[in-house]
Amino acid sequence: MDVVYAVATAQIPTEECGLVFVQKGEHWPANDPAVKASPSTFSTDPRYGLRYSAEPSGYNDPAVEQATAAPGERRNVRRG
Repeated sequence: MDVVYAVATAQIPTEECGLVFVQKGEHWPANDPAVKASPSTFSTDPRYGLRYSAEPSGYNDPAVEQATAAPGERRNVRRG
């Protein structure tokens, strides 16, 4: 059985099961309806399924670059 690991905590809507709650770090069968409905929420990288006392390198790397400034954050913009 192929296994994938949740890279984020999410609620995933599926046709078969309704709304499925996924906790970051859980392992799921790769052919599960929740995995098929939201493949970007899962990874084959086993680092995401580890239990740890010190966070592994890269575990909390953002999956997507933030497009807008966070509250209080200043962005330098050059306009031509």
